[in-house]
Amino acid sequence: MKYRKNEAREYARKVLKGVWTALPTSFTADDRLDEEATAANLEYCLTDLQLEGHYCIGNVAEFWAMTNEERMRVHEINVEVARGRVPLIAGCHHQNPNEVIKLARHAQDVGIDFVIILTPFVAARGDDAIYEFYRYVCERIDIGVVLFNTEATAPIGVPLAKRLAKIPNICGFKQGVSKVSATIALRAAIGHELEVSVADEAPWVFNSSVMGDRWLLNYCPHLYQVPGYLPVNDYSRAVLEGDYNTAIEISRSLNPLRTVLSKWIPGYGGAGGRVPAAEQKYWMELLGMRGGPVRPPCTELTAEQKAQMQSDLQATGLLDKARAGRAKAQRWVA
Repeated sequence: MKYRKNEAREYARKVLKGVWTALPTSFTADDRLDEEATAANLEYCLTDLQLEGHYCIGNVAEFWAMTNEERMRVHEINVEVARGRVPLIAGCHHQNPNEVIKLARHAQDVGIDFVIILTPFVAARGDDAIYEFYRYVCERIDIGVVLFNTEATAPIGVPLAKRLAKIPNICGFKQGVSKVSATIALRAAIGHELEVSVADEAPWVFNSSVMGDRWLLNYCPHLYQVPGYLPVNDYSRAVLEGDYNTAIEISRSLNPLRTVLSKWIPGYGGAGGRVPAAEQKYWMELLGMRGGPVRPPCTELTAEQKAQMQSDLQATGLLDKARAGRAKAQRWVA
């Protein structure tokens, strides 16, 4: 690893910043891991979209439908593609803490920078149980751990966050809880110790300019951007430069895309309980990236749904920008 266990927070402060994305995992038509497509999508995000980090094997990556061996192979593909150009995070989510440890040790051995670990999905519904889960895991691994706080499991409130912040290699917080007040309270409690990222692009101008966040980790950067059109990168840079009028203007221009996103990708366990993995993959295909099939329990889009999504995205102008970007790019993901 690039740091010792007790240096995880110092290293996190250096590298958990900027605009990151989280990619789905690509599968083949005969239900194997599509290593070529998985690698090509990451290379596209780093080279053509100029993103500053990547989180693999998260919720958007259908981690629950993958074997540990497949998940570890994706760790390796990420390291092989990134070649040290950007920091990487691996999702090591599992109900069994010993399986979490196995995944996390593999991540640290192959060169992943950090791991993200969800709270247990079934057994832990109270602060003591969640704390014990993380304590057990963190004592047995050296890599820095980012907590993933989401309402899909038992949310981590301020009292528990303060307890967890005392574990030396817990160094970051991916905040997926919808209430703004909960995030403000969390920042006030542990933001001076742990790097916080709100898992939502829409409030990023406010979070970065007013609340002082430095890190956006979300799937929108590769859904909203195409070569030659990098608005999330651009308005993030404008905030850093103190040019807030430009940042707001660029961010406001994304409202049509945010409307399409809110229709098709409402969040995991959202409308009808559907996990929108197929929606994200088809959106990517429309932009020229690799999508591919989903695995059960996710379900595919119908032909009618695909036609409607294509029409919705066409109306925003993004597909025209994608075609123009493909025409200009010397290298494109086929």
